[in-house]
Amino acid sequence: MDYVLLIAAITLLLIATRQLSKINYTDGFSVLKEAKQNIISMLWGTFIVTLIIFIPYQVWTVTGMSTYWGGVYIFGGSLLLTIALTFIFYYHSSVRLKTET
Repeated sequence: MDYVLLIAAITLLLIATRQLSKINYTDGFSVLKEAKQNIISMLWGTFIVTLIIFIPYQVWTVTGMSTYWGGVYIFGGSLLLTIALTFIFYYHSSVRLKTET
């Protein structure tokens, strides 16, 4: 079950990151449109941060829930890896979407 949750969280993180990169911010003066964009990006961002915290916890659970330094290294390493991969995926998604339009 822990493996399924880990795979589902990674998949949801990739989907949410892609959806966040699809948001096009306009320079227009429509306050309602800007507010809608900000609310949508805040909701996706909150979901992404939750998943970024949940994925290292699941990795720590899958590897045996060590309470010693090994657990700290596993949690910290997977947290850094998750953050780095999220930013890389966001960058590549936003660049790809900008070149398609």
